[in-house]
Amino acid sequence: MELNTAIAGMAAAEEGTERLDRGGLISAILVGLIGAIVIFITPGFLAVVAQKTGFDNDQLGYLAAWDINAMGVTIGLSTFALAKVRWRLAVGLGLTLIVLGNLLTAAVISFPAMAAARVVSGAGEGIAIGFAFAALGRAKNPDRAFAIYLVTGALLSSGFLYMLPLIMDVVAPSTFFIAIAGFAGLVMLSLRAFPDGSKDEPDIFAAGDGKLDLRAASGALLGVFLLFFAMGAVWSYSERIGQLSQLTDGAIANGLSIGTMAGVVGAGLAGVLPRRWGRSWPLVFSGAIGTVSFLMFRDHVTPTAFVLACTMMMFSWNFAQPLLSGICSEACQRGRVVCAMGSIQTFGTGLGPAAAAATLVTGSFTVMIYAASLILALSIVVTIVTMRWSRQPA
Repeated sequence: MELNTAIAGMAAAEEGTERLDRGGLISAILVGLIGAIVIFITPGFLAVVAQKTGFDNDQLGYLAAWDINAMGVTIGLSTFALAKVRWRLAVGLGLTLIVLGNLLTAAVISFPAMAAARVVSGAGEGIAIGFAFAALGRAKNPDRAFAIYLVTGALLSSGFLYMLPLIMDVVAPSTFFIAIAGFAGLVMLSLRAFPDGSKDEPDIFAAGDGKLDLRAASGALLGVFLLFFAMGAVWSYSERIGQLSQLTDGAIANGLSIGTMAGVVGAGLAGVLPRRWGRSWPLVFSGAIGTVSFLMFRDHVTPTAFVLACTMMMFSWNFAQPLLSGICSEACQRGRVVCAMGSIQTFGTGLGPAAAAATLVTGSFTVMIYAASLILALSIVVTIVTMRWSRQPA
């Protein structure tokens, strides 16, 4: 194994942890899906917002950052709230904010009002993701649980992105956001099965057996941040890259949907990898595929290259995520580090398009693409070094 099954001194603290049953798994997946819906369908989300408001590329990038970074803040707060609040009540609050934020989004049109609405929704999304990730981290096989979550999300988002041109033709943008609010309301019905982990959750700062190895956790989380920063930047603007290359709406929809389906394959493959293979070489493989996909977005992109780039990027991203989730879950089987991972990866995904927006003054995506390639490579190096480092006695 490349990472100890649990951090030294944690074994006694893990014995009382409530494991996830089937009903809890389904509820956690539903909560996680509605929480991460903007991330799963970012290009489509921005396209719908552009249709509703007429915002330019810079504004769209900053709007996505407001939503996703608000999400990151509340995921981080959720990490510290795991031992303080009833999980079901917290998730209920998060879903309520998602409903409110999307109804506000449907009602407003100016940039400041839209940004405020997305902050409200993003705050709720972060609560949902944070507690859902903590619940999934309690599964008997966290890698597989996260793979199921990602496969489900990729299947649903792939269908949405494939149908995006039709949806934008027949459904008003406001109706789209009202539908998201309705789905969040329906997810509330599953909360009876959601685990109420606060009853056996020690404080994250507890001394003794519950104390975290911050060295290993920090290195792993830095690697997560860098990977999601790079992927989030390119994925958010993939639809805009297709538009700049004058691809048809159908060609763009095909690329986004086929790419998302490739994410299903990537997540599923990561979930069935033999554990004896470890995680280093699979992560190197993922990074190489992702880097090639970024470079294929340079200059004028043909329809075939667009499909291949989306396919390889989403395969790489979703192949890496269960591996990273497994690393963080093994660092703390109570779900604290993997919950923090949810915050870190969300900040990365949100800051990526915001940083990319600052490079678009020339009207070209070239600087963004090369920078994302370097950051992705760095993320793989940091993660592997951390895994090697964590095997050594502190």
